[in-house]
Amino acid sequence: MSSLYWQRVSEATKKIIKMVDLMQTLLGKTLIKYKMLRTEYLWRKIFSDAIFKEWVLNLIRQEQLFKKGIDGDGDIIGTYSQMTESINPLKKEGSPYTLFDTGEFYKSFILYIYRDAIEVDANPIKLNRKGEKENLFFKYGENIVALTPKNLGLLRQEFKRRFQNEIRELLQINK
Repeated sequence: MSSLYWQRVSEATKKIIKMVDLMQTLLGKTLIKYKMLRTEYLWRKIFSDAIFKEWVLNLIRQEQLFKKGIDGDGDIIGTYSQMTESINPLKKEGSPYTLFDTGEFYKSFILYIYRDAIEVDANPIKLNRKGEKENLFFKYGENIVALTPKNLGLLRQEFKRRFQNEIRELLQINK
């Protein structure tokens, strides 16, 4: 091979070495932080946090279903009858359905993270008193795993707070 070829390889290698050296400087470290400021990266990072995920799911499981028996529109799913109360005294006549019998439905909740959206899903299949499978989504609507407008607002506020904290941390800005 000619010396011209080796000279070109040598020049390319020098450029790579200079680039690597640049990344070790304060400017290089700042460039790396800037790259991490991408919205998609922060979105995924925030929603991947196990504590935050659990908080989001509990907005539906605890705040909506268990405490109020409401779906994503804020509508009561249904109320227990006198007969239900006679079978299970913990379920008072006229109180809203919680969809919590064995807890399996609540345990099945999962949060899917997409590029610019999230989706809450759950396994809606459960056994009724007769031992037959029934689909809670068919019976009460898929909206039983949706956030109410109020809880969606709480989610937006908390996400915004976490997003701002992530940016401050990346840029090393004091609160």
